[in-house]
Amino acid sequence: MFAGGDGPGEMGDNLFYVDLGTGRTVAALAAGAYHTCAVLDNGKAKCWGINGNGRLGYGDTADRGDAPGEMGDSLPYVDLGTTGRKVAALAAGDAHTCAMLDNGGVKCWGFNGNGRLGYGDTVDR
Repeated sequence: MFAGGDGPGEMGDNLFYVDLGTGRTVAALAAGAYHTCAVLDNGKAKCWGINGNGRLGYGDTADRGDAPGEMGDSLPYVDLGTTGRKVAALAAGDAHTCAMLDNGGVKCWGFNGNGRLGYGDTVDR
């Protein structure tokens, strides 16, 4: 996967590949305002960027991908707590993310203003 640049000569062959782990390839992407998530070839998800409100899905608010050693095999998978289930698709909003699983179930995390996560409350997750 490639990430963009903001100046002359930063595109094309000068772009780096985003490292999402040894031997991993990307099946699908979702980008929010300040974060990006990928569905990988193994049916798991990884997210990186600004982690305000827990939008990356790691149970904390630490940003990921902005310092050496945070990507690749060091970047954890999002723990969806569903043994054996795979991520079929991702959607990312401004400050929240949702995953559709291979059984049709949906799990969401991040900013829950106005109940946007769909859990009947306004608690960020």
